Amino acid sequence: MTTAQRVAGFFFVTVAVILTIRHGAAALRPALPKDMPRDSQFVVSGYDLLHNEPKGDWIVCRPDLSEGANFCRVTDSHGMVIFQGDFLPVAGSRPVSQANLRVASADLDHIFVRGPAEGGLVPVIPLVDGQLLVPAADSIALADRWAKDPAERQRIEAR
Repeated sequence: MTTAQRVAGFFFVTVAVILTIRHGAAALRPALPKDMPRDSQFVVSGYDLLHNEPKGDWIVCRPDLSEGANFCRVTDSHGMVIFQGDFLPVAGSRPVSQANLRVASADLDHIFVRGPAEGGLVPVIPLVDGQLLVPAADSIALADRWAKDPAERQRIEAR
C-alpha cells in the first residue's frame, strides 16, 4: 500500500467518523417540534436518507374532562398538524386516564382509516394497553363497522 493510499484511507475514515458523530444524533432522535409538549411521542415509520432524518409522526394525548374525551394531536416529523381533536376508545364513552395514555409503537402511516363522521382519513392511535383511540365523532360508527367486518381492526391491531 502506497503512502498516498494510506493518506486517502485515513482521510476517508476521518470524514466518515465526523459525519457519523455530527449527523448520527439527528438520525436517531428527531427534533421535537416547537408546538409539541416534551412528553410527545415520536412513532417512526421510516427513514429519509436524502434529508438524513427519520420519518414518522409526533403524538400527544391528554384527558380533557370538560369534553369527556382525550384531546390528541398528531403531527408529522416537522410539526405540521395532521389531525387534532377529541378522541375516545373504540365504542367507548369515557376518556382514557393520563396513566394509560401511552402510545404503542406502531407504524401510524399505515393505520389511518376512513372516518365515517369525518368523511376523510383519521388516525387510529394504538395504546400500550391494547385500546385503540379514534376521533370521538367516529368511535361508535367505527366500532359498528369493525364488528360487522373485523378485518380492518385486525390489521391495525397486528401492527
